[in-house]
Amino acid sequence: MLFASKFCRAVLLLALLLTTFPALAINFSGTSGEQPAPDKALAAYEDGYKNYRKGFFSQAEDCFIEALRLEPNLVKAHYWMGKLYREQGRLEDAIFHWEEVERLNQLIKYRRIALSLENNEYPSYPQMLRTTEQADKAHEAFMKGQQLLDQGHWDGAEVEIRKAVELYGGNHQYLLQLARLLWDKGEQQASVKFYRDLLSQRDVSLAHFTEGFDRMLAARMDYVAQPLLLVHQTRFAGQTEFERMRSLFKAVSNHDVVAAGKIVKRVDGQVIINLGMNEGLSLSDEFSLSMRAFKAGTALADPDTGVVIGRAPDIPSAELLLTKVYKNTSWALIRREFGPGVKAGDLIEFKKAR
Repeated sequence: MLFASKFCRAVLLLALLLTTFPALAINFSGTSGEQPAPDKALAAYEDGYKNYRKGFFSQAEDCFIEALRLEPNLVKAHYWMGKLYREQGRLEDAIFHWEEVERLNQLIKYRRIALSLENNEYPSYPQMLRTTEQADKAHEAFMKGQQLLDQGHWDGAEVEIRKAVELYGGNHQYLLQLARLLWDKGEQQASVKFYRDLLSQRDVSLAHFTEGFDRMLAARMDYVAQPLLLVHQTRFAGQTEFERMRSLFKAVSNHDVVAAGKIVKRVDGQVIINLGMNEGLSLSDEFSLSMRAFKAGTALADPDTGVVIGRAPDIPSAELLLTKVYKNTSWALIRREFGPGVKAGDLIEFKKAR
Protein backbone atom coordinates (compact mmCIF):
# COMPACT_ATOMS: atom_id res chain seq x y z
CA MET A 1 0.00 0.00 0.00
CA LEU A 2 2.83 2.37 0.88
CA PHE A 3 4.51 1.74 -2.47
CA ALA A 4 1.22 2.28 -4.31
CA SER A 5 0.65 5.57 -2.48
CA LYS A 6 4.13 6.85 -3.35
CA PHE A 7 3.71 5.72 -6.95
CA CYS A 8 0.40 7.56 -7.28
CA ARG A 9 1.94 10.72 -5.87
CA ALA A 10 4.84 10.47 -8.30
CA VAL A 11 2.47 10.01 -11.24
CA LEU A 12 0.38 13.02 -10.15
CA LEU A 13 3.48 15.19 -9.78
CA LEU A 14 4.81 14.17 -13.19
CA ALA A 15 1.45 14.86 -14.83
CA LEU A 16 1.26 18.31 -13.27
CA LEU A 17 4.81 19.21 -14.26
CA LEU A 18 4.16 18.17 -17.85
CA THR A 19 0.95 20.22 -17.87
CA THR A 20 2.59 23.29 -16.35
CA PHE A 21 5.81 22.98 -18.34
CA PRO A 22 5.00 21.28 -21.67
CA ALA A 23 8.61 21.75 -22.78
CA LEU A 24 9.49 18.92 -20.35
CA ALA A 25 7.31 16.47 -22.25
CA ILE A 26 8.74 13.93 -24.68
CA ASN A 27 6.96 12.90 -27.85
CA PHE A 28 6.41 9.14 -27.69
CA SER A 29 3.99 9.02 -30.59
CA GLY A 30 6.60 7.72 -33.02
CA THR A 31 4.91 9.53 -35.88
CA SER A 32 6.89 11.42 -38.44
CA GLY A 33 6.32 14.99 -39.56
CA GLU A 34 6.84 18.44 -38.12
CA GLN A 35 8.18 18.66 -34.57
CA PRO A 36 5.72 19.85 -31.91
CA ALA A 37 6.52 23.25 -30.40
CA PRO A 38 8.13 21.88 -27.20
CA ASP A 39 10.55 19.77 -29.26
CA LYS A 40 11.36 22.76 -31.45
CA ALA A 41 11.92 24.87 -28.34
CA LEU A 42 14.36 22.31 -26.93
CA ALA A 43 16.16 22.08 -30.28
CA ALA A 44 16.48 25.88 -30.42
CA TYR A 45 17.78 25.90 -26.85
CA GLU A 46 20.41 23.25 -27.66
CA ASP A 47 21.56 25.28 -30.67
CA GLY A 48 21.77 28.38 -28.47
CA TYR A 49 23.81 26.57 -25.83
CA LYS A 50 26.24 25.25 -28.46
CA ASN A 51 26.68 28.74 -29.92
CA TYR A 52 27.19 30.17 -26.43
CA ARG A 53 29.93 27.64 -25.70
CA LYS A 54 31.65 28.60 -28.96
CA GLY A 55 31.43 32.32 -28.18
CA PHE A 56 28.88 33.08 -30.92
CA PHE A 57 26.79 35.30 -28.66
CA SER A 58 24.55 36.89 -31.31
CA GLN A 59 23.57 33.49 -32.71
CA ALA A 60 23.09 32.13 -29.20
CA GLU A 61 20.78 35.04 -28.34
CA ASP A 62 18.64 34.42 -31.41
CA CYS A 63 18.34 30.71 -30.58
CA PHE A 64 17.39 31.31 -26.94
CA ILE A 65 14.80 33.90 -28.00
CA GLU A 66 13.29 31.42 -30.47
CA ALA A 67 13.19 28.74 -27.75
CA LEU A 68 11.33 31.08 -25.38
CA ARG A 69 8.96 32.19 -28.14
CA LEU A 70 7.96 28.54 -28.59
CA GLU A 71 7.99 27.69 -24.87
CA PRO A 72 7.99 30.71 -22.49
CA ASN A 73 8.36 28.42 -19.45
CA LEU A 74 11.59 26.74 -20.57
CA VAL A 75 13.61 27.35 -17.40
CA LYS A 76 17.06 26.52 -18.74
CA ALA A 77 16.62 28.87 -21.70
CA HIS A 78 15.85 31.71 -19.28
CA TYR A 79 18.88 30.78 -17.18
CA TRP A 80 21.39 30.76 -20.05
CA MET A 81 19.85 33.87 -21.57
CA GLY A 82 20.57 35.59 -18.26
CA LYS A 83 24.16 34.29 -18.34
CA LEU A 84 24.59 35.56 -21.89
CA TYR A 85 23.25 39.03 -21.10
CA ARG A 86 25.32 39.24 -17.91
CA GLU A 87 28.51 38.60 -19.87
CA GLN A 88 27.51 41.28 -22.38
CA GLY A 89 26.96 43.83 -19.60
CA ARG A 90 23.18 43.89 -20.20
CA LEU A 91 22.38 43.69 -16.51
CA GLU A 92 18.66 44.53 -16.55
CA ASP A 93 18.04 41.94 -19.26
CA ALA A 94 19.95 39.35 -17.23
CA ILE A 95 17.92 40.12 -14.11
CA PHE A 96 14.66 39.80 -16.08
CA HIS A 97 15.45 36.24 -17.15
CA TRP A 98 16.85 35.14 -13.80
CA GLU A 99 13.68 36.43 -12.12
CA GLU A 100 11.80 34.15 -14.51
CA VAL A 101 13.92 31.22 -13.35
CA GLU A 102 13.04 31.99 -9.72
CA ARG A 103 9.35 32.44 -10.54
CA LEU A 104 9.14 29.13 -12.39
CA ASN A 105 11.07 27.25 -9.70
CA GLN A 106 8.72 28.69 -7.08
CA LEU A 107 5.75 27.60 -9.18
CA ILE A 108 7.06 24.03 -9.21
CA LYS A 109 7.49 24.18 -5.44
CA TYR A 110 3.91 25.38 -4.93
CA ARG A 111 2.56 22.61 -7.16
CA ARG A 112 4.42 19.98 -5.14
CA ILE A 113 2.90 21.33 -1.92
CA ALA A 114 -0.59 21.36 -3.46
CA LEU A 115 -0.21 17.74 -4.55
CA SER A 116 0.91 16.48 -1.14
CA LEU A 117 -1.63 14.15 0.45
CA GLU A 118 -1.53 15.93 3.80
CA ASN A 119 -2.56 19.28 2.30
CA ASN A 120 -5.38 17.75 0.31
CA GLU A 121 -6.84 16.24 3.47
CA TYR A 122 -7.21 19.65 5.14
CA PRO A 123 -10.78 20.99 5.18
CA SER A 124 -11.44 24.00 2.97
CA TYR A 125 -12.68 26.37 5.71
CA PRO A 126 -9.27 27.10 7.33
CA GLN A 127 -7.75 27.59 3.89
CA MET A 128 -10.56 29.99 3.00
CA LEU A 129 -9.88 32.06 6.12
CA ARG A 130 -6.16 32.29 5.38
CA THR A 131 -6.86 33.21 1.78
CA THR A 132 -9.33 35.92 2.78
CA GLU A 133 -6.80 37.35 5.21
CA GLN A 134 -4.16 37.40 2.48
CA ALA A 135 -6.53 39.18 0.07
CA ASP A 136 -7.31 41.80 2.73
CA LYS A 137 -3.60 42.43 3.34
CA ALA A 138 -3.06 42.83 -0.40
CA HIS A 139 -5.88 45.37 -0.66
CA GLU A 140 -4.54 47.30 2.32
CA ALA A 141 -1.05 47.46 0.78
CA PHE A 142 -2.46 48.52 -2.59
CA MET A 143 -4.53 51.36 -1.11
CA LYS A 144 -1.51 52.56 0.86
CA GLY A 145 0.51 52.50 -2.35
CA GLN A 146 -2.16 54.52 -4.15
CA GLN A 147 -2.09 57.17 -1.41
CA LEU A 148 1.71 57.41 -1.60
CA LEU A 149 1.47 57.70 -5.37
CA ASP A 150 -1.03 60.54 -5.11
CA GLN A 151 1.39 62.33 -2.76
CA GLY A 152 4.27 61.92 -5.21
CA HIS A 153 6.18 59.30 -3.18
CA TRP A 154 6.88 56.96 -6.08
CA ASP A 155 9.44 54.72 -4.40
CA GLY A 156 7.23 54.15 -1.38
CA ALA A 157 4.25 53.50 -3.65
CA GLU A 158 6.26 50.90 -5.56
CA VAL A 159 7.14 49.04 -2.34
CA GLU A 160 3.50 48.82 -1.25
CA ILE A 161 2.06 47.90 -4.65
CA ARG A 162 4.75 45.23 -5.10
CA LYS A 163 3.64 43.82 -1.75
CA ALA A 164 0.04 43.74 -3.00
CA VAL A 165 1.12 41.87 -6.13
CA GLU A 166 3.15 39.36 -4.12
CA LEU A 167 0.13 38.63 -1.96
CA TYR A 168 -2.46 38.64 -4.76
CA GLY A 169 -0.65 37.92 -8.02
CA GLY A 170 -3.80 37.34 -10.05
CA ASN A 171 -5.37 40.74 -9.42
CA HIS A 172 -5.50 42.69 -12.69
CA GLN A 173 -5.68 46.10 -11.02
CA TYR A 174 -2.57 45.48 -8.92
CA LEU A 175 -0.52 44.13 -11.84
CA LEU A 176 -1.56 46.96 -14.13
CA GLN A 177 -0.81 49.69 -11.60
CA LEU A 178 2.64 48.27 -10.81
CA ALA A 179 3.49 47.86 -14.51
CA ARG A 180 2.45 51.46 -15.24
CA LEU A 181 4.33 52.82 -12.23
CA LEU A 182 7.56 51.07 -13.21
CA TRP A 183 7.17 52.23 -16.79
CA ASP A 184 6.73 55.85 -15.69
CA LYS A 185 9.89 55.50 -13.57
CA GLY A 186 11.81 54.42 -16.67
CA GLU A 187 12.27 50.82 -15.49
CA GLN A 188 11.05 49.23 -18.70
CA GLN A 189 12.43 45.74 -18.14
CA ALA A 190 10.77 45.45 -14.74
CA SER A 191 7.55 46.94 -16.11
CA VAL A 192 7.38 44.38 -18.92
CA LYS A 193 7.62 41.55 -16.37
CA PHE A 194 4.36 42.63 -14.73
CA TYR A 195 2.67 43.45 -18.03
CA ARG A 196 3.57 39.90 -19.05
CA ASP A 197 1.95 38.51 -15.89
CA LEU A 198 -1.17 40.56 -16.61
CA LEU A 199 -1.37 39.59 -20.28
CA SER A 200 -1.01 35.92 -19.32
CA GLN A 201 -4.30 36.08 -17.42
CA ARG A 202 -7.03 34.28 -19.34
CA ASP A 203 -9.60 37.02 -18.71
CA VAL A 204 -7.43 40.08 -19.43
CA SER A 205 -9.30 42.78 -21.34
CA LEU A 206 -8.35 43.65 -24.90
CA ALA A 207 -7.59 47.25 -23.87
CA HIS A 208 -5.11 46.14 -21.21
CA PHE A 209 -3.66 43.51 -23.53
CA THR A 210 -3.07 46.16 -26.19
CA GLU A 211 -1.40 48.51 -23.71
CA GLY A 212 0.97 45.84 -22.44
CA PHE A 213 1.73 44.47 -25.90
CA ASP A 214 2.62 47.88 -27.33
CA ARG A 215 4.89 48.63 -24.39
CA MET A 216 6.70 45.33 -24.84
CA LEU A 217 7.45 46.30 -28.41
CA ALA A 218 8.53 49.79 -27.32
CA ALA A 219 10.99 48.12 -24.92
CA ARG A 220 12.35 45.96 -27.80
CA MET A 221 11.04 42.82 -26.10
CA ASP A 222 8.98 41.41 -28.94
CA TYR A 223 10.10 37.90 -27.95
CA VAL A 224 8.02 38.33 -24.77
CA ALA A 225 5.01 39.73 -26.64
CA GLN A 226 4.71 37.24 -29.49
CA PRO A 227 3.84 34.09 -27.48
CA LEU A 228 1.03 35.97 -25.73
CA LEU A 229 -0.75 36.42 -29.06
CA LEU A 230 -1.15 32.64 -29.27
CA VAL A 231 -2.61 32.50 -25.76
CA HIS A 232 -5.49 34.84 -26.69
CA GLN A 233 -5.93 34.22 -30.40
CA THR A 234 -9.29 32.48 -29.87
CA ARG A 235 -10.70 35.11 -27.49
CA PHE A 236 -9.75 38.16 -29.55
CA ALA A 237 -9.78 36.72 -33.08
CA GLY A 238 -11.37 39.05 -35.63
CA GLN A 239 -11.13 42.18 -33.49
CA THR A 240 -9.39 44.98 -35.37
CA GLU A 241 -6.88 45.88 -32.68
CA PHE A 242 -5.85 42.28 -32.13
CA GLU A 243 -5.43 41.70 -35.86
CA ARG A 244 -3.17 44.75 -35.97
CA MET A 245 -0.95 43.18 -33.33
CA ARG A 246 -0.94 39.82 -35.11
CA SER A 247 0.07 41.50 -38.38
CA LEU A 248 3.37 42.54 -36.78
CA PHE A 249 4.38 38.87 -36.66
CA LYS A 250 3.40 37.59 -40.07
CA ALA A 251 4.55 34.05 -40.76
CA VAL A 252 6.90 33.65 -43.71
CA SER A 253 8.19 30.65 -45.60
CA ASN A 254 11.59 29.34 -44.59
CA HIS A 255 13.34 30.82 -47.61
CA ASP A 256 11.99 34.36 -47.44
CA VAL A 257 14.38 37.14 -46.42
CA VAL A 258 12.89 39.19 -43.60
CA ALA A 259 14.52 42.56 -42.90
CA ALA A 260 13.54 45.97 -41.60
CA GLY A 261 15.60 47.91 -44.13
CA LYS A 262 18.75 48.14 -46.19
CA ILE A 263 22.06 49.99 -46.17
CA VAL A 264 22.26 52.46 -49.06
CA LYS A 265 25.74 53.94 -48.48
CA ARG A 266 28.83 53.68 -46.29
CA VAL A 267 30.61 56.89 -45.22
CA ASP A 268 33.63 57.14 -42.87
CA GLY A 269 32.78 54.58 -40.22
CA GLN A 270 29.03 55.08 -40.56
CA VAL A 271 26.28 53.86 -42.84
CA ILE A 272 23.13 55.44 -44.22
CA ILE A 273 20.03 53.24 -44.05
CA ASN A 274 16.69 53.60 -45.80
CA LEU A 275 14.65 53.89 -42.60
CA GLY A 276 13.47 57.07 -40.95
CA MET A 277 10.61 58.70 -39.09
CA ASN A 278 8.19 57.82 -41.87
CA GLU A 279 8.91 54.14 -41.17
CA GLY A 280 8.36 54.36 -37.41
CA LEU A 281 11.72 55.47 -36.02
CA SER A 282 11.87 58.44 -33.66
CA LEU A 283 14.45 60.85 -32.31
CA SER A 284 14.41 58.95 -29.01
CA ASP A 285 15.91 55.97 -30.84
CA GLU A 286 19.16 57.85 -31.42
CA PHE A 287 22.06 56.30 -29.49
CA SER A 288 19.71 53.75 -27.92
CA LEU A 289 18.69 51.48 -30.79
CA SER A 290 21.00 48.64 -31.82
CA MET A 291 20.78 47.02 -35.23
CA ARG A 292 22.52 44.26 -37.08
CA ALA A 293 23.54 44.27 -40.72
CA PHE A 294 23.66 40.98 -42.60
CA LYS A 295 23.91 39.42 -46.03
CA ALA A 296 21.09 37.03 -46.80
CA GLY A 297 22.12 33.40 -47.11
CA THR A 298 22.02 31.91 -50.58
CA ALA A 299 19.00 29.92 -51.70
CA LEU A 300 19.12 26.16 -51.16
CA ALA A 301 17.61 23.96 -53.84
CA ASP A 302 16.80 20.27 -53.90
CA PRO A 303 19.62 18.70 -55.98
CA ASP A 304 17.20 16.34 -57.71
CA THR A 305 14.26 18.65 -58.48
CA GLY A 306 15.86 22.09 -58.39
CA VAL A 307 13.01 23.35 -56.21
CA VAL A 308 14.08 26.03 -53.71
CA ILE A 309 13.54 24.57 -50.24
CA GLY A 310 15.14 27.18 -48.01
CA ARG A 311 18.11 29.46 -47.41
CA ALA A 312 21.56 29.04 -46.00
CA PRO A 313 22.14 30.88 -42.70
CA ASP A 314 22.37 34.67 -42.95
CA ILE A 315 25.91 36.07 -42.74
CA PRO A 316 26.29 38.92 -40.16
CA SER A 317 28.35 41.83 -41.50
CA ALA A 318 28.19 44.43 -38.68
CA GLU A 319 26.65 45.60 -35.44
CA LEU A 320 25.31 49.15 -35.68
CA LEU A 321 24.17 51.94 -33.37
CA LEU A 322 21.58 54.43 -34.62
CA THR A 323 23.01 57.98 -34.39
CA LYS A 324 20.73 60.25 -36.45
CA VAL A 325 17.13 59.93 -37.62
CA TYR A 326 15.73 61.89 -40.57
CA LYS A 327 12.43 61.72 -42.42
CA ASN A 328 13.25 58.91 -44.83
CA THR A 329 16.80 57.90 -43.90
CA SER A 330 18.98 57.47 -40.84
CA TRP A 331 22.65 57.25 -39.96
CA ALA A 332 24.20 54.49 -37.88
CA LEU A 333 27.66 54.05 -36.38
CA ILE A 334 29.55 50.86 -37.29
CA ARG A 335 30.35 49.39 -33.87
CA ARG A 336 31.80 46.09 -35.01
CA GLU A 337 32.29 44.38 -38.36
CA PHE A 338 32.42 40.72 -39.30
CA GLY A 339 34.09 38.93 -42.20
CA PRO A 340 34.46 41.14 -45.28
CA GLY A 341 32.60 43.97 -43.53
CA VAL A 342 29.42 45.93 -44.15
CA LYS A 343 28.58 47.31 -47.60
CA ALA A 344 25.74 49.04 -49.43
CA GLY A 345 22.98 46.53 -50.11
CA ASP A 346 23.34 44.68 -46.81
CA LEU A 347 20.07 44.15 -45.00
CA ILE A 348 19.16 45.55 -41.56
CA GLU A 349 17.33 43.98 -38.64
CA PHE A 350 16.68 45.33 -35.17
CA LYS A 351 18.47 43.56 -32.40
CA LYS A 352 16.62 42.50 -29.26
CA ALA A 353 16.34 44.61 -26.13
CA ARG A 354 19.57 46.45 -25.34
